[in-house]
Amino acid sequence: MENKQVEKVVCYNGMNSLSEVLENCMERFSEYHAITDKYNNVFMTYGELRKTMNLFATGLQALGIKKGDKVGLFAESNGMWMATSMAILKCGAVDVLRGSNAPIEELEYITAHSDCKGLVLRDEKLYYALKPFLEKFKLDFVIVTYVKNTLDAKNVKAKVYSYGDILKLGEENTFKPVKMKRSDDCTILYTSGTTGNPKGVLLSHENSIYQLEVVHDGFQSQPGEKTLQVLPIWHSYERIAQCYYASRGCNMHYTTLAGLKNDLATYDIDTFMSVPRIWEAIRLGVYQKLKQASPAMYNIFDFAVKTSISYKIHKMYGERRITNKWNYHFWSTVYHRVVRSFIKPLHILFYNTLYKKIKKAVGLDKIRASISGGGALSMQDELFYDAIGVNLRIGYGLTETAPVLTLRNVGDKNFLGCAGSPIAGTDLKVVDPKTFKPLPTFSKGLVIVKGPQIMKGYYKDPEATKKVMTEDGYFITGDLGWLTRDNNLVLVGRLKETIVLSSGENVEPVPIEEAILLSPYIDQIVLVGQDKSGIGALVVPSKEALEKCGINMKNIQSFKNSRNTLNHSELDALIKSEINTHIENKPNLRAFEKVKSFSVLDEGFSVDNGLMSATQKVKRNKVFEKYEEVIGSMYSK
Repeated sequence: MENKQVEKVVCYNGMNSLSEVLENCMERFSEYHAITDKYNNVFMTYGELRKTMNLFATGLQALGIKKGDKVGLFAESNGMWMATSMAILKCGAVDVLRGSNAPIEELEYITAHSDCKGLVLRDEKLYYALKPFLEKFKLDFVIVTYVKNTLDAKNVKAKVYSYGDILKLGEENTFKPVKMKRSDDCTILYTSGTTGNPKGVLLSHENSIYQLEVVHDGFQSQPGEKTLQVLPIWHSYERIAQCYYASRGCNMHYTTLAGLKNDLATYDIDTFMSVPRIWEAIRLGVYQKLKQASPAMYNIFDFAVKTSISYKIHKMYGERRITNKWNYHFWSTVYHRVVRSFIKPLHILFYNTLYKKIKKAVGLDKIRASISGGGALSMQDELFYDAIGVNLRIGYGLTETAPVLTLRNVGDKNFLGCAGSPIAGTDLKVVDPKTFKPLPTFSKGLVIVKGPQIMKGYYKDPEATKKVMTEDGYFITGDLGWLTRDNNLVLVGRLKETIVLSSGENVEPVPIEEAILLSPYIDQIVLVGQDKSGIGALVVPSKEALEKCGINMKNIQSFKNSRNTLNHSELDALIKSEINTHIENKPNLRAFEKVKSFSVLDEGFSVDNGLMSATQKVKRNKVFEKYEEVIGSMYSK
């Protein structure tokens, strides 16, 4: 079913829990398709989703779950997740979220630390991986969602059920309503962390309900719209995305990283929320496919995109939609408007011909609106999608803020390079990191926030909570940035990421890394140099760079040295040239910010090797730890 008429946003007054809000929405949109998960063979309307949620909630109550109990939900994104999570919340319990692919030791820690009364596991594979722990740890129950064979419960100190067992239990009992308040505990999201044990971020029902109400003002999803879900559901970004889509009656299509390319082109998606790494992969995939099909078409498309990017940049500057104060003067505005007028006809031609075909082939042609969040999108990707006409919005937030803090509108008020303006009801300030005094517009400082989305605290860790809160109730994000004249937030890095050289100079690595990543020959880069005399870099070359230097991926072992870095003079020369070229193109670069030395790695940063988070953020501390010897060698030459 479809409804193209824009609905007025629903205000959830009188509703005291996230599960109550979503159940109300499920009832309103009962005939609409809710879940399409071909990977797990789950297909439900909202009416069927509501029925499943209620049966599972009743079954949990029959197992003894009551208000305030903790229930671990360890799973990747799948069609049964929404019914399971909301059933836990309907009981007044708290769902404790983590991915089924997390290290077993971490899942054991979370189960114990959060005081879980029971666990809901994704499948029997995870069950058997956790079984040694379950044999020594007392739980009331363990529920396995996807089961193919009879589960061996020998020596397990808990009753073991299949998902179907709980639904049957729900049919045999009657649910007893639970009195809830918005301030009640709702969920505990465990951050992966880069050092030590993960922290449990405790969120209230108010945190999430506020997000549903406010995000709709900027995103305007409508009943019947198709979405694509690929991110890990235990991350706050994807969790609120799916809750938002459910609140609007959207049809959520579940995919995997391996199936993303095909599903994006198959499902005629209306909206898509993802992370920078996936948007980057889509862009690179377009270029790679064109290059393989026709070098001539590749060159034509590359020329077209560069032309459109030039047009969009001049248009933005001509309309003073900019993130720095240097281009607001009269003659700069006139210049950009004149240049824009000359390039505009070419851009319109490309937009109405070439870009339409490309977007249709990839599956981006039907997308009404999309969001990139969970990390900083590179300017290269921002410019690309803006040029070809993909309505890509940028959002910013943290797990501790449930998560959205800012959201950028796309259209006449699109400010490339910023994270958007604070959402309604959010008080965001940029302050001096030492004195916490507010800073003027365009002054770089520490971002602090206050609003209904701020967490209740870190579970069982008041000291850690105290460290991230000011005396007057602001949450210290740890991010650095500034505000524009139009109250758009520009982020430049993390306070803890700042590299302090032995000379005392401070270097923000992210803007420099983004500039260097414009090179087609560099796939990933992490700057180093804390307490050193200059900036160094760990570089992961692209496949294109290796091929250009005659290095076959199958024979890459022969080019590795004892520290697992690549030793090849032509490759070193290419990377050095690319770093220098792209650093020179970065405006306002200071002498001490230039890369003095680098090492080329034989392996990229990924989730599998533990050097990236599930949302594709590089875990810098883990990288520094793994390549400690390599970094040391840069400064011993």
